[in-house]
Amino acid sequence: MWLKRLLILIPLLLTAILLQSYFWVPTYETQAKGNPKRLLKYIEASSGDAKILNPILNADSASSNIVGMVFDGLLDLDENLALRGRLATDWTITEQAYLLVDPDSQLPDGRQATGTLIQQRIQHALNSGAIPELDGVLLNIRGMPSGFRTTTVEVLTPNKNNQSK
Repeated sequence: MWLKRLLILIPLLLTAILLQSYFWVPTYETQAKGNPKRLLKYIEASSGDAKILNPILNADSASSNIVGMVFDGLLDLDENLALRGRLATDWTITEQAYLLVDPDSQLPDGRQATGTLIQQRIQHALNSGAIPELDGVLLNIRGMPSGFRTTTVEVLTPNKNNQSK
């Protein structure tokens, strides 16, 4: 007898819980009632992290979806896969690279490698024309404050039976 009552009460209780949400969940018309800034945010779930947001180089679906939303209507690709403007009249593609200096290493002349010294040597080589292919490519060379970073790398090595351990 108690099983029959339980099988009747559990669905009724679940129905009551779901029905009460009707009164406090905002509808489409009243969605900004509690938080007006809610209308200014757009959130979309994706299948993973976007890796490359360059419209020419992106390969995964998450990057492609984001690039599509950002660049749709701004830029387009022609038949040679070169960028052409649709709404955009001018654009620039830039890249940032970081050079990490190992403080235990030495330069070929025997001096200790430091960020400042390497920065000075690259700037001198650019100014003297020793590396003309990088002239106009390296636009801004600047030092960054040093800091300690720890990275743990695990390498699987085969054991004597030629299986990974």
